[in-house]
Amino acid sequence: MKKNIYFVQPSNSLSKSFFLPYASGSIAAYSFQHEEIKQNFNLADIIFEKEPINKAVEKINRPYIVGFSCYMWNIEYNLTLAMEVKAKYPDVITVFGGPQIPDDTEYLEKYSFIDLLIHGEGEIAFHELLKNCLTQKSFENINNISYRENGEYKKTPSVPVCDLTQMPSPYAAGVFDKIIHNPKYAGFQFDTVIETNRGCPYKCIYCCWSEGKGSLRFFPDERIKNDLDWIAKNKIPFCVCADSNFGIVSRDEKIADYVVELNKKYGYPQKFETTSAKNKDDFVFRINRKLDSRNLNRGISVAVQSMSEDVLEIIGRKNIGVGNLSQTLKAYRDAGMYTYTDIILGLPGETLESFCRGLFDVIEAGQHYSVAVYRCELLPNTILYSDEMQKKYKIKTITSQFCQKHSIANENADSSRSCIVVETSTMSSAEWLTAERITTAAISFHNMGLLRFFAVYLRKALNVSYYDFYMKLYEWIESESSVIKRLLDYACQSFIPFLEGKGNLCFSDERFGNIYWDFDEALFLCSAAELDAFYDDVKDYLKRYFDDTEIFEDLLKYQKEMIAQPCKGETVFETQYDWHEYFRRIFDAEAAHPEKKKTVLKIAESETDNWFDYARIVAWYGRRSGKSINRAEYI
Repeated sequence: MKKNIYFVQPSNSLSKSFFLPYASGSIAAYSFQHEEIKQNFNLADIIFEKEPINKAVEKINRPYIVGFSCYMWNIEYNLTLAMEVKAKYPDVITVFGGPQIPDDTEYLEKYSFIDLLIHGEGEIAFHELLKNCLTQKSFENINNISYRENGEYKKTPSVPVCDLTQMPSPYAAGVFDKIIHNPKYAGFQFDTVIETNRGCPYKCIYCCWSEGKGSLRFFPDERIKNDLDWIAKNKIPFCVCADSNFGIVSRDEKIADYVVELNKKYGYPQKFETTSAKNKDDFVFRINRKLDSRNLNRGISVAVQSMSEDVLEIIGRKNIGVGNLSQTLKAYRDAGMYTYTDIILGLPGETLESFCRGLFDVIEAGQHYSVAVYRCELLPNTILYSDEMQKKYKIKTITSQFCQKHSIANENADSSRSCIVVETSTMSSAEWLTAERITTAAISFHNMGLLRFFAVYLRKALNVSYYDFYMKLYEWIESESSVIKRLLDYACQSFIPFLEGKGNLCFSDERFGNIYWDFDEALFLCSAAELDAFYDDVKDYLKRYFDDTEIFEDLLKYQKEMIAQPCKGETVFETQYDWHEYFRRIFDAEAAHPEKKKTVLKIAESETDNWFDYARIVAWYGRRSGKSINRAEYI
């Protein structure tokens, strides 16, 4: 009788969609291409839903090996499930691998129900494990693993990574066919991942690619085309390219061309998300323009991580730098392509001052629409994870539940783990908290638009820097505001308990659906729900910049009318200045002042008629494309 092999790679469901378990599928495809494995083992199932633990245990029948693919968003779930499976089937071999597993024996020492760890890429090691199980040999001849033997913890040698030309595709191997054709998932959307290469030439200290994985290795062209064919023919809407630097080699343009060709032929994939290569601006732009011709981009990342040269040197990005950010943003803007710029809070060497200046320098460079601030997390198998680095930069972390934005709130609580850097030698935890609140306010008010028109006008007409405008606004909120202070406190209410070790970083509000929101989205939504009170409150701060009451009141009317709202019919409004043309020429240095000209504008009926749909369409799906700002036309 064949022995049952199970894989577990659960992920959160976002609005009735699941990612196909690519990592587990790749490992299964490699092992089951070999005849001796097919004759002796049965790929019983790949568990990819975070079902209740008892239901997941019921799905596992007489397992011989259960392999768990571990990431921050499923590690606690996997540990709980493994413990229950081991209790029910004491002889089962439980195997843990994936980016969340450190390159040591820690998990074996900590969890008695884990039998074996795979470090790094898992295809060859898992296949060797199955072969050894057939011959009852010791595990000592399998590279890149740790195991327990006679009460001792043993780790085998780490060897170079695998030859990708010998790696079969899980798509072509049919690993996922049973999943996508299962009637149980009728009405669900399946998204997926594709690799064209592995590795990264850079050494960013916070990234899992940083330790000994520098050389780029490439999957064959034919495999990539076949994978994309499978995705298109099976009508997979959303495909993430997992390459660390898409556009780093010339063939990436041909891959993009093929994605465009498939989209024209089949209509799929509908989105092809990439992480753009660094220091290849012109080539990457050309690739993204091709993808954009079919609306395949989901926002283009123009990442900086920090605007401080000192920080960039510490984190291993000195050779990448920030380049001419304003020029890069202008190129995409002129071509009508949406971009977002990444910054990381909590990096070694960053101070509160340098972080805030960096945040507003990005806006000064022309990124008015989407800044994404991520928290620095301490990830296993990164340079920053080492004891040496943590001591050197006095890294303090807090570990809590990973609350993935836009996932269902409180679903599968304690199924994930996030280790967030909240203090370094240059930024105290109190300063980290201040940076979080400033970030929440700045992105909500500027990128999502609540005060963007005021900030831009003051920058163009009166030379008030974005840093000065928003930092003084933050001081005013903390000391004088009533409404906005209350809204900011509400959006950020989880921060202090989190820092005290009593809770998680999360926000949800039933008005906007039972899901987690980014804190800037939370502040925007709460402010939009009290729009009149918001602007009545902030008037006191804004007035200080204006001697001319007429222009102030006129701009306030325009600013308020341009914020998208649910449940509104067609709106017509009049201003004494042509603000619409003025802000259309936001990057025109000659247009420092608006023309005084009576202007009548029309805004179409709201796209949504309730706050639940508004939150999803405007703050979630539409934030990178500027849905929070109304589209107006002249009458």
